[in-house]
Amino acid sequence: MPCTRMPLLLALLAALMLGPAERAAAGTAIGESIWDRQNARERALQSVPAGAQILNSDCQTVEVGTGNFRYICRITYGDPAPQPQVPSR
Repeated sequence: MPCTRMPLLLALLAALMLGPAERAAAGTAIGESIWDRQNARERALQSVPAGAQILNSDCQTVEVGTGNFRYICRITYGDPAPQPQVPSR
């Protein structure tokens, strides 16, 4: 593995170990998979609150050994859009 990729790999592994893998911070959900990016994205979406707006989706592929990959997706979400108030009679 080239030395230029080592800091990125260490930063990603540290982020995953320091907090819950499914939710890193308010407004962010992280999913991880050994299968593919789509599976990692689906896992991240499971942590997004119902009705929240998806603001950004970013997926990365990290080589964790020769021919072994880990797929990590981060979903950034915001509060749901306010619903118009219907006047009551």
